Parts: sequence; C-alpha cells; structure tokens
Amino acid sequence: MKKSRKTEFAELTRRGFLKTSGVALGGLALGGVAGCDSHDSVAAASTDTNPDHGPLYVPPGPDEMRISFLGTWYTPRPNQACNSIFVELGNGDAFVFDCGSGVVSRYVAMGVTYSRMDKIFLTHLHGDHMSDLVTIYCFGPSSDRKSPLHVWGPTGDTENEGTAFFCQKLLELTKWHRESFSFLPTGYTEGGDGYDLVTHELPYMDNPGLAHDSNGVTITHFPAIHARNGSISYKLEWNGLSMVFTGDTKPNNYVLEHAKGVDVLIHEMTTPPEVWTTKQTGLTEGETYDYLLSLNKEVIENSHTVQRAFGYILSQTNPRLAVATHFPNDPDLVGPAMDDIRDFYRGPVIIAQDLLVLTLNRNGSISESYAKVPEYPWYTGKLTGDLAPPKYDGPLAQFNDTLIENVIPEAYYE
Repeated sequence: MKKSRKTEFAELTRRGFLKTSGVALGGLALGGVAGCDSHDSVAAASTDTNPDHGPLYVPPGPDEMRISFLGTWYTPRPNQACNSIFVELGNGDAFVFDCGSGVVSRYVAMGVTYSRMDKIFLTHLHGDHMSDLVTIYCFGPSSDRKSPLHVWGPTGDTENEGTAFFCQKLLELTKWHRESFSFLPTGYTEGGDGYDLVTHELPYMDNPGLAHDSNGVTITHFPAIHARNGSISYKLEWNGLSMVFTGDTKPNNYVLEHAKGVDVLIHEMTTPPEVWTTKQTGLTEGETYDYLLSLNKEVIENSHTVQRAFGYILSQTNPRLAVATHFPNDPDLVGPAMDDIRDFYRGPVIIAQDLLVLTLNRNGSISESYAKVPEYPWYTGKLTGDLAPPKYDGPLAQFNDTLIENVIPEAYYE
C-alpha cells in the first residue's frame, strides 16, 4: 500500500506540537509524576500535577515501571541529546539503554546519580548510542559510584569489533583519567572498584538471547538490522509489565515476533529522505539536492525505519503504547509523521521528546509527563559503604619535582 503525497511542513506552535504528539493516547490516563508536568493533551484524563513540582527525584511505586527519555535523536542539539532511555522499577533496579552524546547532562538534571547508572545496555556501537559511556565511566568513581560499571552489548563478526573489544580499548584510552582521580577513594572496601569495567557480550544473532535475569527482572535481546552485523534490540519484563527498545533498525520480523502485545514499544523512526534532505540543505530541487537525496536514501536503506513502516509495524504488534524515538521532533515534522503512522495504525502513539517520562502500573494505567528540571543543576549523590584507601598518597603524588617547585604557594593569595 503505497501513498503518493508531498510531505507538508506544517507550521505548528509548541502547544500544537504537544497536542499532536499526545492526541493518540486515547483513554490512557495522563497524570503527573512528582518532579514532572503533564502537558496539554486532547486526550488528557487528568492533570494531577504537583504545583510545587516536588523533589527532583522520587522513586517509582512498588508496582511501577518508569521510562525516562534522556535523549531522542542522533545529532546533539539544545532540545535533543543523542539516544538514551532510563528504566526504573519498583523493586529498586535501574537500567540505562544506550548513552549517546549529551545524555549525561539530562541524567544530572533529572537527579539521577552515577550510582544509578551502573547497568548499561548498548544496542550497537555507533557514537550517538555509546559516546557518553566515557563520561559515565570516568566520573562515576570520583562521585558516588564506587562499585564496578557493568556494560552489556553485542558481539561483532570478529573479536576486535564487539562490545568487549570496545570496553577494553575504553580502559586503555582512559588510563590517564583514571590515574588522575586515584588520589581520591574510588572504591568500597568490599565490592570492587568504581574503575572496574565488567563487560557482558551478547551474541548478536541469538533470537532470543538472555542478557540479564535477576531480582525478578528478565532482559532478553534479539537481532536488529542496522548499519552492519552487530546490532541488537532488547526486551525487559518485570512484574507483569514489558517494554521493547529496538535501538536503531530497519523494519524487521524480529520486532514483530518479540514486541507483539507489549506494554510499551519504543522504536526508532526517521523522516522520509526528501524531508531529511530539505532540512539539511534548505533545497527542494537541483543538482545538490538530488545528490544528497540519493545519499540519504542509501542511509535509510542501510539503517532506518521510515514513518509509514513504523505505522505498519504497530499494526502488526499492537502495543499498549508505542513511542517513536531517534526522530527530529521539529514542530513542523510531527504532524506529517503522525499522518503517515495513521495510514496503518490508530492506537496510542507518542513521538518522544527529551525528558518524556512514562509511568506504567500493574493497574493498567500509563501516565505521560514531561520532567521539569533546573537550568543549573548540581550533581548529587551519597555513599553507601566504607571507602577503600586511595591508590595515591595525596593530591600531589603524581607530579614530578619540577612541576611541584613551580606551584605558586598558597601564602601568596590567602
């Protein structure tokens, strides 16, 4: 079923954009969670927000799953960091899925501590999905994460292409950083050191494979089709609730198999190549436009899911709630995207923005809210055990004598 239609760049106000994104929620309850504001929505069943916006971070309830979108596109820009979602469960567990450029600033603004970012699941090794792993790894031990960082991710076709190889090179690349902070305590007396990096490599063709099974939480993985061999998608199940996060992928039957009937399906979506090219160049025709259009068509053929394909996938899986991410959510692009989705699917759909927060409950409700965060947040965290002695004896232990001799004495400026 192919529809021929020139994509329209509808001029939407921000209020209109939010309504367009939220209108598909149907009968879902749109309640506020502490620290968040519920947006205006045609379908809003309630706007039960905290007028004082509450504390910045409040744990989910015992039967709740909370999914926060901390990055939703591939190019960092002020309103969209690269890709990451943060999943918190009522049993106290928390999981990071992908962590591309700029997402740590969102985590810090949300009040999420480094100690809560200690289990990271990568869908693939593109920079917009893994580059902030450097920040999480490097600065966690000088903050409140004094225990090992665990990273899950796919294998490659050779031993020097997968997640284990990547993490080994990350250790090598960050040696100077690790040593520079090691005059401070970086670990607890029990439980390992914050600069320990534990890799869990997952065979990318397993269908499904088991990534994590602990504390009532099961995370499986299955193949994604993106860029080249070595991309995967994840499914998390806990307490009768389920979520699929595809990462980047072409439309594929693996998603149809594993996402059927899930509570939340989070799937990538991209604009048609014509829209992508016009946004990049400002052009709608001509030699330059035609050339870049041909390249963008190849990128989509290699890597991504266009709007209509996303609608088709939803028509085959029927999740309780669908979320499109990895999408440039410019206000003029949302309406045409929803039109394409609606050619195939009439169920609940959201096009994600950064700081979107979904809360799922065993009682059947899913609330959609947007986190209110401070403009100038400070990192907060607390220690939970006895600290091990630092590696180096004092802050000057790693300077040579000549450098120390050239330090201006404090007496000169006290």
